[in-house]
Parts: sequence; structure tokens; C-alpha cells
Amino acid sequence: MHATYTRWVQRTLREAVAYSSPVADGQRRAAMLIRPAAPDTGIRLVRSDTPGGSRMLHARIEYLGTDGSGATLECPSGVGVCAVGPLLAGLAACGIDNAEVTLDGPEAVLPDGGIAALVEALQSAGAEDQARPLQVIKIERVIGVNNGPRRAMLRPSSVPHAAISLDAEDGTGRHRWLAVGLGQEAVRRELIGLAAGRRTESEPLRRRLMDCFGYLAAAGAPILGHFLAQNPDHELMHTLVRSLLGQQRSWSLVEAVASAV
Repeated sequence: MHATYTRWVQRTLREAVAYSSPVADGQRRAAMLIRPAAPDTGIRLVRSDTPGGSRMLHARIEYLGTDGSGATLECPSGVGVCAVGPLLAGLAACGIDNAEVTLDGPEAVLPDGGIAALVEALQSAGAEDQARPLQVIKIERVIGVNNGPRRAMLRPSSVPHAAISLDAEDGTGRHRWLAVGLGQEAVRRELIGLAAGRRTESEPLRRRLMDCFGYLAAAGAPILGHFLAQNPDHELMHTLVRSLLGQQRSWSLVEAVASAV
């Protein structure tokens, strides 16, 4: 089975990227080395600080968790990395399917401005096509979760798209909406727009959407479908993405073919 998508082969980095996030608000500097990786590797993270030598874990749905303030990954051996959402979102926005990320600690925290700097560093390194077909997660039936006023769903669509809404904090019952495409260019613009010092009325929506991008990227392949969410938080997104494991009849992993456009 095939699905039309904006690209049809896997990609990795053309060259390695050594990245250190800016220090802000007393946060620890996240230092990472992002290397090219072979086809079908996916995104794998290497903790260089663990006793007894480096330990590796893969960005896979079954390892996805949350600490309530960000996406986390933890494999059965107990090796984990927290705050991986912005990192995974940045790699996905640059079309990087296969990469090895070496971290010098248990977290990949990117402070304000860090996500934009990471995307710019990845773009400077460049992406390289690989001789293996890209696989995408094609949503076949609605997958939805809810928790009171919080709702999120993935539903079938021939075009990857996302829309979120947040209730107004003044109790008026009004909603603010933001809709963007889930293609690389659109996501990259949103992430770069979150650079430090740039404040707009839509910033809370865009920050929440960035969190959602990180969880969706943890699915391990681009999602061909329509993502909708109302007041999403970390717990809701964790539940939605993990639902892919229990609802495998609602989606298919298919090879991408070139778009006619």
C-alpha cells in the first residue's frame, strides 16, 4: 500500500551537528552531537554520561512518557531522557528520519530560542536523501482521547494538517484557534517563530502546538492525517500518541510516493 506525500525517501543529515543550547533562567545547557545514521535507524539517543559506558535508547512510541511538563523517553533498561519534545520536533521539521543524538546528561532541555537555533543548525548541516523508501503513518479511522475540557484526535486526511484551540483565560468561553500544515516547511516556520524575544498574541497557541509536534514526532514516522486538539496538555498528548499502539486497525504504515503537485 502507498500514500501520496511531499517526499518519498528517507533522509539523514549530510554532516554532524555539534549543538549547545543557550543558557537561560538558570537552566542547564544541553550539549548534543547529532550524527547521520543509516536508513531505517530512526532517531536514537545515546547517553554518554551513564556509569559503565554509553547507553542507547530509540525514539519509539512504547518508550514515550511524560513527567507532566514535557515528553520523556525511557527504555526497559531504565535509561531515559526527559524534555525530548523540542528535539524530536526540530528533527522532524527538518525532514531528518535517521540520526544518532549523543547527550551529555539525562535531559534535552532547550530554553527559549533554543528550538530556533537547533533548527537553523540542522538546516546548515543539510539533509541527504537515502536509498530507502519513506514510510508514513496513514490514519484510516478516527483515534480520539479526552479528559474533561481537553480533547485530541487524529482523523483521516490526504493532507497532513493540524489545528488546536485554547479556551480564553478570562472565563468568557471564547476560543483561540491556530491551524497549520504538518509539512516540514510549515512546522519549521512555526518553530523558528518561537525564537526568544518574539512575542505575539498567538504565542501561547504556537508554544502549545510545538509541544504537540514533539509528541507526534515520537510516533517514529510522519503522520498523514488531520490532528485536532482542544486545550491539549502533556498527559493528553502522551495518551493520544500511545493510543496508536492499541488501535493498530485505525492506521497503516505505508510507503510514501511522490506528490503530483
